[in-house]
Amino acid sequence: MSRLGPSPLWRLFAGVCALLFLLALGAGARAESSGLWQEDEQRLQVGLKLFPAFLGALEDLDRYRTQDGSLHVLVLFQGVRGPAMEVADRLAEVDRVRGVPLSLEVVRGDEMNGYAGPRPAAIFVASVEADRGNLGSWSERYGVLVFSPFGGAVEEGAIAGLYVADRILPYVNVRQAARAKVRFKPFFLQVARRYEGN
Repeated sequence: MSRLGPSPLWRLFAGVCALLFLLALGAGARAESSGLWQEDEQRLQVGLKLFPAFLGALEDLDRYRTQDGSLHVLVLFQGVRGPAMEVADRLAEVDRVRGVPLSLEVVRGDEMNGYAGPRPAAIFVASVEADRGNLGSWSERYGVLVFSPFGGAVEEGAIAGLYVADRILPYVNVRQAARAKVRFKPFFLQVARRYEGN
């Protein structure tokens, strides 16, 4: 007597359950170290690698130097400070940008309106929770590059970020850069994806 396997309906049900389980795992997956969703964590890691190129592509880099001759970069966060400290540690590994050393300071987003420290050369947004409504005003107030690797930030006022499609490109909000009087070298703009909105 031959034994029949599971019915096609049972196999379909088991397959759907397995798929839903995998989707639930994926939807709940967060990068352990930073608490970011996996896509945001990936964007952050790529952003850390590309940020020095954005900074190096600024025209007249010397005007952004502080009194001690460094480029002061604010690492902006909202919420938990630990991941922003990790970002600052990674950026500290960059010895120099176009021969100029970096200095780093970790700042909470809600402290930016009262910030009175050294004039920044750039603001690196290190947490997705940072107030996107202020990205444009910060760039204009300080006249500096505001970089956020997170999706939608360039459209919401960051001067620069990442454009992710079949490949990753620098992404520049051209109008916001003009309002903040931040200028990039022409070769950089030729390879970057431009956002012309707002």
